[in-house]
Amino acid sequence: MNRPCPTPLHAAVRLALLGLTLSSATARAEDQATTMPTVVVQAAAEDGSAEHGYRAKNATVGVLGDKSLQDTPFSVGVYSRALMENKQARSLADLTKGDASFSPMVDQSVAESWVSIRGISTDQYNGSKLDGLSYGMLYNELPLEHMERVEVLKGAGGFLYGFSAPGGTVNYVLKRAGSQPVRSVSTQVMDSGMVLVHGDLGGRFGERDAFGYRLNLVRETGDTAVDGGKQRRTSGSLALDWRITPELVWQVDAISGEQTRRGANAWITPSTTGTAAGGWSGNAAAPAPIDGSKRIAPKFGRVHTEFDTYGSDLAWQFAPDWKLALAYRTTEFGRELMNGTDVLAKANGDYTVLAQNFSGRFQSRHAQAMVTGKLATGPVRHEIAFGMSRSASDEAASWVGGGKYESAYLGPANLADPVDFFNPFSSPAKVSDAKAEFDLVRRREVFASDTLHLGSDWDLVIGLRHGRLQVKDAGYNKSKTTPTVAAVYRPLAGLSLYGSYVEALEQGETAPMTAANRGQVFEPMVSKQIEIGAKAEGKDWGATAALFQLKKGLSYTTPANVFTQDGEARYQGLELAGNLRLASQWLLTASTLWLDASNEKTDGGTLDGQRIRGVARHQTSVYSEYRVNGLPLTLSVGARHYGKRPVDALGQWQVGAIALLDIGARYETQLFSKGLTIRVNVDNLADKAYWAMRAGGATMMQGAPRTAKFSAQFHF
Repeated sequence: MNRPCPTPLHAAVRLALLGLTLSSATARAEDQATTMPTVVVQAAAEDGSAEHGYRAKNATVGVLGDKSLQDTPFSVGVYSRALMENKQARSLADLTKGDASFSPMVDQSVAESWVSIRGISTDQYNGSKLDGLSYGMLYNELPLEHMERVEVLKGAGGFLYGFSAPGGTVNYVLKRAGSQPVRSVSTQVMDSGMVLVHGDLGGRFGERDAFGYRLNLVRETGDTAVDGGKQRRTSGSLALDWRITPELVWQVDAISGEQTRRGANAWITPSTTGTAAGGWSGNAAAPAPIDGSKRIAPKFGRVHTEFDTYGSDLAWQFAPDWKLALAYRTTEFGRELMNGTDVLAKANGDYTVLAQNFSGRFQSRHAQAMVTGKLATGPVRHEIAFGMSRSASDEAASWVGGGKYESAYLGPANLADPVDFFNPFSSPAKVSDAKAEFDLVRRREVFASDTLHLGSDWDLVIGLRHGRLQVKDAGYNKSKTTPTVAAVYRPLAGLSLYGSYVEALEQGETAPMTAANRGQVFEPMVSKQIEIGAKAEGKDWGATAALFQLKKGLSYTTPANVFTQDGEARYQGLELAGNLRLASQWLLTASTLWLDASNEKTDGGTLDGQRIRGVARHQTSVYSEYRVNGLPLTLSVGARHYGKRPVDALGQWQVGAIALLDIGARYETQLFSKGLTIRVNVDNLADKAYWAMRAGGATMMQGAPRTAKFSAQFHF
């Protein structure tokens, strides 16, 4: 941890040169395009396509591997490449709007990302995976342009993914070479002035098409929706594979990226005084929502991130029903923050800004070895999975041990008339300044499972994971065995009923820098989840229902500004989702979540029964598409509603409910006998001002204002 992250732009250029060399060497002489009629004829619906209602049949379910969603005893959402493109999704906030399990988020272009599923924020270290392995990018998402799909396990991961907070696990699936070549260029222009260009190139070559490649390059620059805000973003990815034999396949990949944002939106914490003395616990009324385009943070603010992640996996089918998989991923991530985005605000809008100037580096490594296979004992068929996993993460910052960390309070001002405060810092902290190491975490896990097929109607899943967690600077070394038991019953064709019990181990919390006991590291926590559900599938429809209860350790900041980890957070909810093609041209999807999230067993009982901050009781999303008769034109509309959310620990004050409307259209035609798709999307059509909140906390951020996006995608 004594070196800075590699320069992402240089890495992206190297990826581009390598990919273009491969493309030139393997370009096919024949032109495979054929002349198409004016009206596009629809082919057979593909998995995850708009014609298939964006439904997926299979997903990667942790160490169980690729499984049929219908026969999986867990709640899993899959968001396809087609959905990303048709919604012009730039972040998870865009992509998951139609899923009520997700709390409202802000777009990645204006803030570092906090993802909350079923009212619980995902684990910042292990809550996100890339092709099943952990990567380390604190509060940052991977760029979606490089992904084939995103899979989300809702609820505790436990045996499936290992150490992690129990809200959910987001698994990004990287684009790789398929059976058909890919050649496309996409452009996107936003009404704020942001311009994006994205190239996607892939194919196979060699004897028996043994070699595959997929190259993606992205460049984005311009003005954000925030007044005076600017952003520059560059990323590149290259995925290669070699079918050494039909039974032995080797894959390697690399993704590199960098992003710089100026004039980002502010994180606002309700305060009783609007000054530093007001405390950071959020035990105060929130100010009225602010227009999402208004800039509260000073213009000098700058957030810069850069990352490189490299992966390799080898899959060997060493027997007809048995496979060995070896996988490894390493990631380096750095960020520089010179900003004034932390704001203490009174209900009347008076506020003070905490300006900070620091940098950090994060390095992670994750290796996994796994054997899967099938066998039979009498009439019972077994699917076996067992293996081991080791991961390490090291974090360094410029503010530990008296480094170059700087902070200053700026103010006062009022949200109705923000002040562009002067820059109190002489120069920005650099990634290379982050040399003081902390949070040196090591995880070692072994796991085994057996999926028993008891005839054609019953499946039973039994899994165990034993993990050891070491945090060197905190001086603790703990181990725990967590079980998973689940069953699936298929009483009718197309209908599955399931039940599951999951235990999961997660790393203890660290007191935030705003707490009186800042930096204190707490013990690991075990969460327990029970879920029962149903999944039904027809030719033109699908539906799911899940009833769940999850109990996890509770952490919070007391009125005395002391961060503590005691008591229990209890989440009980009902999740419903459906997908219906009302006619060949009309698609309707909907989902809803009722959630009772409360504090229990707290010290002295002062918070017992109180709702968990930032979590709504009810969330609903509806999305519909209609293809116009006789035209290659599709219209879309989406609506979302989020209930009130408590902003203080005692539930005295709440943030108001949200109702948002999005519209869109896409037109599919041809240019030079090649496919061309033009898309227009308008988000938050009514331009409503609202607060997005981090689940479990009091900090809020302005929701994105009305945003128009125009794109053209050309396949050649």
